[in-house]
Amino acid sequence: MRTKSLVIYLTLLLTTLSCDMSATREEADEYLQQGMYEAAVATYDRVIRLEPEDAFSIFNRATAKEKLGLYDEAYDDYTLLVNRQKNTRLSMLGRSRCLFEMEKYEYVVFDMNTLLKGDPNNMEALELRGRSYVKLGKNRSAIADLTRVIDEDPQNVQAIISRGAAYARGSAGSAAIVDFDRAIRLDPTLPIPYFNKAMVFFVYENYEAAIETFNKAIELNPKYAEAYTRRGMAKYQSKKYGLTGACEDFKMGDELKDPLATEYINEYCK
Repeated sequence: MRTKSLVIYLTLLLTTLSCDMSATREEADEYLQQGMYEAAVATYDRVIRLEPEDAFSIFNRATAKEKLGLYDEAYDDYTLLVNRQKNTRLSMLGRSRCLFEMEKYEYVVFDMNTLLKGDPNNMEALELRGRSYVKLGKNRSAIADLTRVIDEDPQNVQAIISRGAAYARGSAGSAAIVDFDRAIRLDPTLPIPYFNKAMVFFVYENYEAAIETFNKAIELNPKYAEAYTRRGMAKYQSKKYGLTGACEDFKMGDELKDPLATEYINEYCK
């Protein structure tokens, strides 16, 4: 009789624990959906401590950590799932997004090559690989990948900007400006395509156009340190502004913690 009572007690206890875990997981999911990522991570931690094989919670915890910019930790969660062959494609994509943010571009390419062998039309994988190729200076490969992405989604501003950067690095300035202008038309509030376009003008020694375009980037982001420094470089080359105008911009860049601005101040603005 006592044995039967013990079995009933244990059954009720396990049922209660199961219900509690379900409620905790639902709570974590709600935090994630609401963008309360720190609370989501803490709650998924509780779930995973009790259910270490819960792939769904591990993936969602990785997502929350990625949103928080905890790329090393998110990478570890995504890698755990890849190794367990759980949610493999999504986990590989998540891991590669983290690797990209960690500036480990060659590893992004390796992962995305693996994924694309089995899923050659995965646009997110192509975009990640293409953007990594840009960072690695493999401009032709970058353009090939990103063109496929843009053909599939002509509104993909990030892919257009990245392809423009590949064109610029490959000395195709006109094609780069076409892409940057296209990105600006799609989203006029972004400072990055203005900055990139200005850099093309600078490289081709069109300093007045570069200054004008840097102005727009700074108007959209008054704390754009690199834009102040590069505008200063253009002013230094310009007959209209010269060293005085350049040093004003270098000082702004320095205040915003751009190390290149500090170097220019030490060299030109003593």
